[in-house]
Amino acid sequence: MDSLIANRYLPLLLCLSSVLLPTCARSAESDSTLALFQAIDERLGYMEEVGLYKAKNQIPIEDLERERIVLNDAKNRAASQGLDPESMETFFIAQINAAKAIQYRYRAQLLIQEIPRRNVDLQTGIRPALDQLGSDIIRLFAVLLSNEHLLNEQDRDLFLATIQRNLLTDADKQALFSAMLEVKLAR
Repeated sequence: MDSLIANRYLPLLLCLSSVLLPTCARSAESDSTLALFQAIDERLGYMEEVGLYKAKNQIPIEDLERERIVLNDAKNRAASQGLDPESMETFFIAQINAAKAIQYRYRAQLLIQEIPRRNVDLQTGIRPALDQLGSDIIRLFAVLLSNEHLLNEQDRDLFLATIQRNLLTDADKQALFSAMLEVKLAR
């Protein structure tokens, strides 16, 4: 009886699998794409706290030495994940520029309002979270690209809807997404 059922329904199951598997694959790609966008948004979400720390400690927003460290780390991690290090560096430069834009705008707001009293610890609180999110972003890029999902213009609306930082302009978001389109696998 079981073989009769299997023979009878096997063509139907094969037909359904040819329809459902690509749909499931697209769903997994959508989930990975959204996870990437959310990780970027979460990383940018720390920038007001970074700006607050720098304001309280009278530290300039731009820290070229730290940027070099972040960029070198991103390139090394990208290479270890099979991604093109130069294209990842381009994306991280865009991400750093967006992060600085948020910090500058927040710092400007602090000129006309009282600086919050909450304690912010850049070294042991924020920086490890940013480093982890940076690693997650690179890993998510690698997952997408290794599954032959290249980010494209159809992903732009989802990206713009996902990035929710109120101190980030549409132009900042567009520049960041354009840099994401350049990320590719290593040759």
